Amino acid sequence: MPVEVISRRYRAADAAELTSLLNSAYQELEDRGMNFTAATQNIETTRRRVSEGACWVIEHNGRIAATLTMSVPPSDDIAALSDYAQQRQTGWLCQVAVAPEFRGRAAAKILFDVACEWATGENIRTVGLDTAVPAEHLAAMYSRWGFAHVDTVQFAGKTYASIVMTKQLL
Repeated sequence: MPVEVISRRYRAADAAELTSLLNSAYQELEDRGMNFTAATQNIETTRRRVSEGACWVIEHNGRIAATLTMSVPPSDDIAALSDYAQQRQTGWLCQVAVAPEFRGRAAAKILFDVACEWATGENIRTVGLDTAVPAEHLAAMYSRWGFAHVDTVQFAGKTYASIVMTKQLL
């Protein structure tokens, strides 16, 4: 029997399922002492964060298995902490998440490629992101995608410092 995998834009009806995915995908980081918002956010937070940009999901057999949001422009809290987020024509990756049982299948990279294609059409020239310093596996993944570490910041209320990474699209 074939396995159905499709990428598509987020729909308002996805909010509860997307929240559950984010909570489970970030639980491992929460268990390591990194209090990422996505590990405990509620549905209203999901709706707010998705509304700050363009969001895509991957469905696997009718269930959301991965997600990625690109905020354009980056949110005020990010822009306040890093000059890189204040640059014109910059998009910011947020809430990149893959269900634990779906990892290792390039789902995040598929969504990243879709987001970059969209961003290029929107005249976005740079993509930025931030991730926890202790989450070395995430920084390594983003480095493989062509991102470079350009800054280190400390968000209020977070138990970790974050690295800021950027990638030029054009």
